[in-house]
Amino acid sequence: MHNNTRYKSFVVLNTLIILVSVINTATGQLGRCDQTPTQADVTTPSENNGIYRMSISTKGNDTNIYRPDQTYVLKLTSNNPTRPFRWFMITVEDPDVDNSPQFDHKSVDVGSLKTIDTNRQARYSERCYNSVENTDNSDKYKVEIHWVSPKQNDRKQTVRLRAMVAENSEVWYTGENLTIILEKDNRKPLDSPPYSPTDTCNLCSEARYEVIFNGRWSRMTHPRYYPSRPDDNGYSYMVGASHSYDYILWQPGDKASPGLQKLAEEADISVVEREIINAMSLHNGTRTLIRGKRHYHPDMHAPSHAVFRVDRIHHLFSVLVGMKPSPDWFLGASRFELCTDIGWLEYSEIPLYPWDAGTMDGVSYESPTSMTQPVDTVDRVAVGSFNQESPFYQMNLNELKPFAILQVRRLDVYPLNGVECSNDKGWNVI
Repeated sequence: MHNNTRYKSFVVLNTLIILVSVINTATGQLGRCDQTPTQADVTTPSENNGIYRMSISTKGNDTNIYRPDQTYVLKLTSNNPTRPFRWFMITVEDPDVDNSPQFDHKSVDVGSLKTIDTNRQARYSERCYNSVENTDNSDKYKVEIHWVSPKQNDRKQTVRLRAMVAENSEVWYTGENLTIILEKDNRKPLDSPPYSPTDTCNLCSEARYEVIFNGRWSRMTHPRYYPSRPDDNGYSYMVGASHSYDYILWQPGDKASPGLQKLAEEADISVVEREIINAMSLHNGTRTLIRGKRHYHPDMHAPSHAVFRVDRIHHLFSVLVGMKPSPDWFLGASRFELCTDIGWLEYSEIPLYPWDAGTMDGVSYESPTSMTQPVDTVDRVAVGSFNQESPFYQMNLNELKPFAILQVRRLDVYPLNGVECSNDKGWNVI
C-alpha cells in the first residue's frame, strides 16, 4: 500500500512536470521571446563591448529600411579570433511585443527566417515563434541566416531582429550590436506606374497614345537557368486595353481570368482578346483593344508597338505579354493611370518583371509543370526563392534586371467641344 502511494505520487509529479512544460512551451509562443540560453548558469547577459555583432545585407544606403517580400542575409559574427560563440538565437518580431505578454505573433506578418542547409549551423527554434537557434555546441565565428521580409501590405510595419550569442554557460550577450530595427520602405515597387488609379477624370479632352514593349530577356541579362533551347524562346503578342476605373484586366491578388490563364500557359491571346472585346462600352468597360507584334528568338529585343485612345471614362490602360518557355509566367502593367491633375500624361517608362498567373506549378523556365491545386492568385514570380532550381534563387527585386521596358508616349490631345467640365485642365499640355 505504501509503495502504491509513492507510485501514485510519482505519476502525479511527472504529470505536473509535463503540464508545466506544455504550458511553458505554449506561452513561449506568446509575448516577447526569452532568449536566455537553456544552458545558462547566469540569468543576466554580459556587456557586449562590440565583440559580437549582427548585421544585415541591404543595398545602397538603405540600412534602416526593408522592401516587402525580399530576401536579406543576416550575419552573426565575432570580431575577436580568440572569442568564438557556441550558442545563439535570432528572433524576428514586431516591437509591440514588448507591450503585451499575450501578444499573438501569428496576427502580424514579420516575414520569416530561413536556415541555410549548407552549413547546418541553425535550426528552427521550438522555444520561440519566428526564431532560429544553434544545432550544436561547436565554436562559431560566423553564422548566416536568411530573412524573407513581410509581404506587401498597407501597414506601416516595423520589424525588429534580435540576436543572442553565448560563449559558455556563464557569458552570453544580447542588446546593442545584436539588435536591428527596420522600417518598411513605402516607396512604390520599381515596376509601378507613376500615378495611382483615380476613379474620376475631369479632363475636357481625349488623347491618343503609343505603347511600346521592349524585350530585355537574354542569356546575358538573365543567365541563371536560361532556357537550354533558346530558339524556342519568345514573347506572345502584346495584348491589352484602354479602360475605365472599374474594369480590371488583371491585377495582383486576383484569380487569373480564363484569358490570362491561356496567355500565361500557352502564350495564346485569343481568349483574353475576346474578353476585352466583349467588355467594350461607351460608359464603362474597355474602349480600345491594344495589340502589338509577337517576337521570337533571335528577334526578342525588337520593339512591339500599339496605338490606343483614352477619354474621361476610359483613362487607364493595362497590357499583357506571355513569355515562353515558362510554367505560367507573363509580363505586363495593370491599371496604368494616364489622367493627372495637370493633364494627360506625356511620357513614362517602367521596367517589367515576371508575374505568376497562379495556375501551374513550376519553379524554372523549363521545369516540369502540373496544375496548381487549388488555383492561386496572381502574384510576382518568387523572386528570392529558396529553391536552388529557380532562376531567382535568393535574389532581390532590386538586383534583378528587367525582362522588358514598357514605354507609353502621348501622341495627340483632342479637346472636347460642347462638354461641360468641372475645370479646364484638359486644355493643359504637360
